[in-house]
Amino acid sequence: MDWAAIRDKITKLADRDWPAEWGAKEDAEIGDFYGWCHRYRLEEPIAPDEVAAFERQHGITLPEDYKAFLTQLGNGGAGPDYGIFPLGEGEEQPLWPNVLERLSETFQLNEAWNDRSLGTTSLGGTFTPDEAYYSDAVMTGAIPIATKGCALDYWLVVSGPRAGEIWFDKRTDSEGVEPVLDADGRHLTFGPWYLNWLDQACAKHRIG
Repeated sequence: MDWAAIRDKITKLADRDWPAEWGAKEDAEIGDFYGWCHRYRLEEPIAPDEVAAFERQHGITLPEDYKAFLTQLGNGGAGPDYGIFPLGEGEEQPLWPNVLERLSETFQLNEAWNDRSLGTTSLGGTFTPDEAYYSDAVMTGAIPIATKGCALDYWLVVSGPRAGEIWFDKRTDSEGVEPVLDADGRHLTFGPWYLNWLDQACAKHRIG
């Protein structure tokens, strides 16, 4: 991926007079609420040694395109919806331990899932159907990297055959978990997912 070209496009997207507040007028004239939230700003990149330390700590190997994003573009910031989380963080807080401690275990899903009937999780133990449905065990082997808000989160799979793919967790709307697909129905990995968002943002704001 051409990170210099990507940064140039993001800089152009950010180079505007953003309104101090957002309302119906701004929605009609600009139509980019999520862009207004992060202003297309990127955090500073982090050192490869920091990424390697995170991998060692959790016994995983992060996808190469995601690592390159963190070390060459930014440790979070401009991205789909509310933007990309910094490594090891969620929505304005560090990732919770019961997610981090399961990163090295195989991601269980192969296709869209929305089963509310089960009373157990894949990690064993007895739960009510709702407890099993909303359990963090459903997303074992994946790390949240972005959000649409209201706990509608994008997860990056880091362990198992699906490693590298982006999955969308819509359980807060009772719609389960599903892979993010391209126009041809292929599972998207981090790089193409991010570029797809960037292309759409540039088209919206007429940036070449």
